[in-house]
Amino acid sequence: MAERNKRKQAAEQSNILERELTRKEERLRHRDRERHRKLYTYVGAALAVALLAVVVGIVYQFLFLPRSEVAKVGDVSIAASQFWKRVKFEQNSLTNQLIRYQELEQQFSQQFGQGVFASQISQLQSTLGSPFALGQQALNSMLEDLILQKEASARGIVVSDEEVENALREELANSSGLVTEPQATATVQAGLDATATAAAWTPTPIPTVDPSAAPVTATVPTPPVPPAPSIITETTYLERLGNLQKSVDQIAGMTLDEYKEIVRSRLLREKLQELIADENVQTTEESVHARHILLSVREPAPEPTALPDGTPAPTATALPEGAPTPEPTPAPRSKEETLVLANDLYQQLVDGADFAQLASEYSDDPGSAAAGGDLGWFGRGKMVAPFEEAAFTLAVDAISQPVESSFGYHIIQVLERDDARPKDAATLDQERSQAFQSWLTEQLASDEIERPSNLMGLLPTGL
Repeated sequence: MAERNKRKQAAEQSNILERELTRKEERLRHRDRERHRKLYTYVGAALAVALLAVVVGIVYQFLFLPRSEVAKVGDVSIAASQFWKRVKFEQNSLTNQLIRYQELEQQFSQQFGQGVFASQISQLQSTLGSPFALGQQALNSMLEDLILQKEASARGIVVSDEEVENALREELANSSGLVTEPQATATVQAGLDATATAAAWTPTPIPTVDPSAAPVTATVPTPPVPPAPSIITETTYLERLGNLQKSVDQIAGMTLDEYKEIVRSRLLREKLQELIADENVQTTEESVHARHILLSVREPAPEPTALPDGTPAPTATALPEGAPTPEPTPAPRSKEETLVLANDLYQQLVDGADFAQLASEYSDDPGSAAAGGDLGWFGRGKMVAPFEEAAFTLAVDAISQPVESSFGYHIIQVLERDDARPKDAATLDQERSQAFQSWLTEQLASDEIERPSNLMGLLPTGL
């Protein structure tokens, strides 16, 4: 029965198809076809637009954006992909520095108190906590590298591949507690030189109680030659080099060759810093050796007042038995009284009084009073202006009348003068570093430098 019904329905449908459609049925069928065609067209267009957007996004993200220009020095550009790698590299480097300073803070806090490395830790945490600051630091490093490369090229300065290789070998050796062969040779030679110097030194004879006896010469033990440090082997070096390659790839997506270029830039900076410092910093300076007596104006201590709640002001309490007696508070001294005392001491000196004795007794400069007021040698720019002007004007052995400064009144005597005295090592190093940094800062402000208008939009994701 069911089979018969199916055959009947099929026959009826066949008859309908074979029958000629009416005009109305034709119009309805045509309208349906048009609707379907338009629908398929719109859907196809929407899918095409969506697919195009995806393709454009992929092309922009992986082809155009990495090659886009972040900054420029002259006609040399920094690509976004290079910038991203450098930001991640700097982030890892600063993180390692932070960990090291925190370890040092913990190590030395018991001996020197908390906060020995607080400023360094705070600065590193601030930079690492700000993606913009981190990106700015990475970009400045890259711009400085390009500036140095351009300057080195103009001066004919190069860093060879061999120098880069040697520096990289030293870096990997030192990180493993080892040394390279040149370092080991230099260390041993330094020890031998120190031993030879000690052996050649003739100690000063020490007189005995009996003047008629022969002088006794002190015996100076010869320092032992330090043991030769462990030298990094080629096998260890290649192993460390492989680990470094994996590390920079994981950290910043860098290749080993890209890391070597960072090492090359560091060596180039050292060469240029030496050269630029030589051109801008004098190794000698006009200096004087002087001593002084400082008399400060002493303001009276404020009177104790009652607390806001009406409680009487605290008073001094008796010291516990056995406690050391504190130094008495100096009596107040007005500016006029200070000047009168200064003039009196000046007159005593003119009359022949001992300068060192008066300085030890009266000077309010604790750093020099115990040494008779002696300030040692100093060049220009080290003292406050009125003091410096007087010191560099005085003749040797002359004594100045009281000179007023923000510290009080000074009586100055110049003991020696040298128009070309070699600067001390610390001062010279500081001036050389400042000279190079000033030059570099000036170059960074040049019109040749083009920076991005929106650095935040160029930072890598995940910071």
